[in-house]
Amino acid sequence: MSFNLEVEEDIEALYHFLQNELKRVKYRINSQTRSKFIEVQSIIEDVMHNEGKMLRPFLVLLSAQFGHYEAEKIQKLAGAVEILHMATLVHDDIIDEAKLRRRKPSIQSKYGKNMAVYTGDYLLAKSIGILNDEHFDPSNVRQLSQAISKICESEIIQYQNRFKALSIKNYLKVISGKTAALFAVSLYVGALESDCDEKLAKQLGRIGYEIGMAFQIIDDLLDFDENQQKIGKSTLLDFKNGYFTIPILFALKEKKVNLEDYSKADLIDFVRLNNGLTSAKRLAKKYTQRAFVRIDSLEPCHAKKVLRQFSKHLLERDY
Repeated sequence: MSFNLEVEEDIEALYHFLQNELKRVKYRINSQTRSKFIEVQSIIEDVMHNEGKMLRPFLVLLSAQFGHYEAEKIQKLAGAVEILHMATLVHDDIIDEAKLRRRKPSIQSKYGKNMAVYTGDYLLAKSIGILNDEHFDPSNVRQLSQAISKICESEIIQYQNRFKALSIKNYLKVISGKTAALFAVSLYVGALESDCDEKLAKQLGRIGYEIGMAFQIIDDLLDFDENQQKIGKSTLLDFKNGYFTIPILFALKEKKVNLEDYSKADLIDFVRLNNGLTSAKRLAKKYTQRAFVRIDSLEPCHAKKVLRQFSKHLLERDY
């Protein structure tokens, strides 16, 4: 786990417990994705060594704290969610022709696109296999299946609209499926699998949605930051691949121009001068505030406090 929260003393024990649980999830992921074929295992190990912050499995573990926590079961569920996320990233890098993933060679750049397709499919199959083998709540299996569908639908829509300016409304629909869906389902499934009632699980899922929307918009904003290390990839890679993100769309709403021949510097100036960054920051703040309002409406407990601190850490990044 590569993020650390400054938490109040009364929730410090729960936070450290969740950190330790996340380490166990990582161990399970390594075990659950292992292949007996060395050719496959060497690629899978590269995927595992390129892990991110493991935000989504953390949310699964955390939401389970609102109910009856069964460690082994929830660890496996959190692992399935993270393996699913890994699969989407491997496939994303193929479409984007990304050379790096978190400052390390991507699977598609190191092994080729064909091997990356198979690797992503392998991980997706492993994730689905865990859900089927462990007899999880059927509603959770459906929710995760729907999240996969939403991710794929959003990626298809985004790809088919390369070099086109989507409306703000349609772009938000894309990131709702591409990013927010998995944040939402992470909080939902952990709660439901821990015997929380449907109302609370849906409430937590909605918080995950607001967090995911804000997170993606902030990510779009960070793409305009020249400090590449903040996001672990080349700046404006989305634009290079023909994807007009929310700051660009807000700027184009203010002033319609043809961006075809714009350099990076030209684009950054255009977005700044036409309120693209300002408007995107305002929208990120809107979703962030919605998340906090929903969190504050939850019944008092330590899990609620950790969720608020987590959201504050994630959504009040420097952008």
